[in-house]
This record gives sequence, C-alpha cells and structure tokens, in this order.
Amino acid sequence: MGRLEAVSVGIFVADVVARPVRGTAEKGRLELVDEILLCSGGSAASTGYALARFGIPTAVIGRVGHDGFGDFMVNEAQRHGAESLILRDPQAPTSATQVLVDEEGERTFIHAIGANARLVPADVPLEALRARGARLLHLAGFFALPGMEGSDGSPARDLLARASGLGFITSLDNVWNPRGDWHKIHSLLPHTDLFCPSIHDARHISGEQEPQAIAQKLFELGVRQVVALKMGAEGSFVMNRAGEQYRLGIVQVPSIDGTGSGDAFIAGFLAAWLRGMPLRDCARYGNAGGAMGVRAMGAMGGITDWNELQYLAGQIP
Repeated sequence: MGRLEAVSVGIFVADVVARPVRGTAEKGRLELVDEILLCSGGSAASTGYALARFGIPTAVIGRVGHDGFGDFMVNEAQRHGAESLILRDPQAPTSATQVLVDEEGERTFIHAIGANARLVPADVPLEALRARGARLLHLAGFFALPGMEGSDGSPARDLLARASGLGFITSLDNVWNPRGDWHKIHSLLPHTDLFCPSIHDARHISGEQEPQAIAQKLFELGVRQVVALKMGAEGSFVMNRAGEQYRLGIVQVPSIDGTGSGDAFIAGFLAAWLRGMPLRDCARYGNAGGAMGVRAMGAMGGITDWNELQYLAGQIP
C-alpha cells in the first residue's frame, strides 16, 4: 500500500443503463432497445475513480454485496487506478439502479439501496489513512446513507469532525432527498471545508434561490472554506468564505448522458484544489470534469486523464 492523497467514502451503485427506451412495455411483453450497459455508479465511486484518473492517489470506501455486481464494482476500482477499501457485506446485496434513457436523453431511475444502507463511520479507518498521507476526505451520497445519517445526521457529523481533528480537508456532496428532511445535513456543515451540492439541492438546503445568496447562507450554516454549486448546462458558481466568487460557463462538448457529471465536476475541482490552484482555476477544472462526464454513457465513460482535463479547462475563459 502506497501513499494516499484522497479518500472517497459513500455510495457505490451498479448502474444498468438501457437506451433508448421508446415506450413502456406492457406486462408480459418485450421492448427492444439498442443497448444495455453495466456501468459503475454512485457518487463516492464516480468521484473517487475520476480523482484517480486525474492523477490523485485515491482510496475508495463503501459497502457492496457478495454478488456479481459487487465483484464488478471492486474490479472497476482497480481498472480506474483507485485503491479499493470496499467492504463486502454478506448481509445485503450491492446497491443497483436501472437507468432508463429515452430518445431525448431524459432518464428514469429504479433504485435498490442495498449495502449502502449499512455503511457506518467505523468502516472508515481515519487514523490509518492519515498515517499514509491522505489529506482529503470526501463524503459522497448523504441522504442515501442511513447508517451514516442516523436520525439527525450525527454519525456523519462526528466522522467529519474526527477527520478535521486529524488534519483532513473535508469535502461533502449529497444526493436528492425524497424524504424532504433537508435540515439533517445542517449539522455536518460546520465540519465541512468544501461543500459541492447541485444548485437544485442547495436551494432546498439553504432556503435561498440565487447562487450568491445560497452560498452566503451555507457559510452562515457553517461551511468553512468553499461552496461550489453545480448548475448543469449553466456551468458553476463558486465562492469562498472571504467573498471571492466566480460564475463560469461550460465546455462545449456533445452531451450524451449526464449520469455522474456532477461527480466528475467535484473530482476536477478537488484535483485542482489538491494541487494548490487558485479558486477560479479549481472551478475551471471542475467544469472541465463535468464536460467529460456528459459526453459518454455512464458515469465514467467519458473520463480520461489529467492532461485532457487541463486541455478542456483551458477552453474556459
């Protein structure tokens, strides 16, 4: 085991993508599509694997089952160059999502939470990771990690607090919250250095609508260094606690599938941050990562390497 820079912890999902779905097959009937793909998904996996591809020595931590999907997810970590600290859970299947992509590229999801529900703070050996040089802890998938959330967010809060005490930079991402208890994430924010939500989710978390107001509210709730809002086709808005802020547009690439593009944004942003780049450059690299993510099917299909990330980032003013 070599030296680490980053650790990505959270949800791991096997995505089964069918496209294009032109209708809904009636019971007992067959509907044909052009392709069905098995892809690695889940925000901890996608961000961790992309970080590794961008030249950051990264370990990934999550739970998968003792099943074929679990084998696939562990093999994917190796294929993308990340160190797998993934736990094989004998009591739960690997989380999986059936992704139905229509002819316009819109997606419908059928999801089983599986082993992700059983990930707990004790699964993250913070001291050992820090001893190996890891300096960033990214927690991805809040609102889809019951074992990390508890009733009030305290398990994840305590994990981030312990990580901060050990000297980690802490980074946080969430998924959509169908339950509506968005306030549960508030207790994590005072222990979060870098918060990277979508603007849609951030509106629910903050109660504000406009990017600058959202960021200011998130700082009031405790975010310590940077808020980076992912805004899809509108690019991104980033702001630090000192008030430095940038709104940057996207890189023009063919858009095939948006699955995982937000995770790729975070990976690009963090890869630049860990290299000590200024905030504006981090945002440019984030947008470049997001562009990579939309140009192929699946979360990792369009992710290449640091050299191309640099090239794409250079196309953003």
